[in-house]
Amino acid sequence: MNKIEPLKTKDSVQITEVSSKETFGLQTDIKIPKFNDASEYCPKIDTNYVFDESTTIAILLGLKFNKRVFLQGLHGTGKSSHIEQVCARLNWPCIRINLDSHVSRIDLIGKDAIVLKDNKQVTEFQEGILPWAFQNNVSLVFDEYDAGRPDVMFVIQRILEAEGKLTLLDQSKVLSPHPYFRLFATANTVGLGDTSGIYHGTNQINQGQMDRWNIVAKLNYLDEEKEIEIISKKVSASSEEKKIIASMVQNGKFNKKRF
Repeated sequence: MNKIEPLKTKDSVQITEVSSKETFGLQTDIKIPKFNDASEYCPKIDTNYVFDESTTIAILLGLKFNKRVFLQGLHGTGKSSHIEQVCARLNWPCIRINLDSHVSRIDLIGKDAIVLKDNKQVTEFQEGILPWAFQNNVSLVFDEYDAGRPDVMFVIQRILEAEGKLTLLDQSKVLSPHPYFRLFATANTVGLGDTSGIYHGTNQINQGQMDRWNIVAKLNYLDEEKEIEIISKKVSASSEEKKIIASMVQNGKFNKKRF
């Protein structure tokens, strides 16, 4: 992974305040920071994306006030894409990690590796994605948060504090967060495990950790009008095609009720 150059202080980051009403088409107007320059880690903008008001506000508050935001909802509702598209419009680098049961502590923190230096093999610590993101102006998103292993979840515990530091025991180092490091998570459940019977493999989350998430927002399936609007924009539908899309959405709504 090519590193983003660390930005140690707020003064070295060039930011412009923009309006949430103008940028995202929201009814609520919040002044939010936007980076002047986009990096290679900024998601691509989907010009046809339709933002959900309450979910977008939750994400924006997290970015503006350095709050930890947890998005919960049924599958396929656009939890992760909401975060990506908000970051895309603010030139905010965004990294997603699928927190499945195979992700281990060393994947997040880092490990000692043998490298070549001056034609000699030496052991060198290579930091993982967590310390790297922690020291940069990055929005780190943990997808499938409720599928993470308990021992891995406690690695995340400390950085859930807004001013929490990250201690690397192997290196005897204590890292301070970048002023514009942000943390998000998405999950199908809200930390109580699979109570519905449709999300096998999810785990209960320690409630002490859940309590550290400052904002918990829920995003489920949208109403018919919104779904029609989204699909119509995606395919640049004509008035006749919109009628077909409306029928498809109504059929989908019937199937969701059965589901």
